Amino acid sequence: MDMKLVEPLRDLYKDEVREVAGALGLPKEIQHRMPFPGPGLAVRVIGEVTPERIAVVREANAIVEEELVEAFAPWQCLAALVGLGTGVKGDVRLHGWIVSVRAVNSRDGMTADPLELPFETLARIAARCTAEIPGVARVVYDITPKPPATIEYE
Repeated sequence: MDMKLVEPLRDLYKDEVREVAGALGLPKEIQHRMPFPGPGLAVRVIGEVTPERIAVVREANAIVEEELVEAFAPWQCLAALVGLGTGVKGDVRLHGWIVSVRAVNSRDGMTADPLELPFETLARIAARCTAEIPGVARVVYDITPKPPATIEYE
């Protein structure tokens, strides 16, 4: 048999994993799907990880992906819970969560550039997050490239 041994798999970078997926004949939607952090959504919570905070991140991620994946095809997009801030809902001051949105393009995950998203898209994400997720007071957009930042907030 004419084979090439690829070991250990854990040492492969994301672009190499995609190459292996292509060689295995996996569908493009699997081969090119966005990376998901090995430790799960916990790396998108700054500070103590609680069921409430994971629920906020899960909902915010769903909104970000709904708004960005099909329309802009980012290499990766995500929402992270980065702390507490103030906002106003109705006539009441709210001390709630700050959600950071991140959307990048990359070839291999070693470097990444932020997507230049239309303001209307960012405003829609902010409006949805603050209206649909209880306790979210503020939404920010992270435009830091990698490096110096990482793609995830871990």
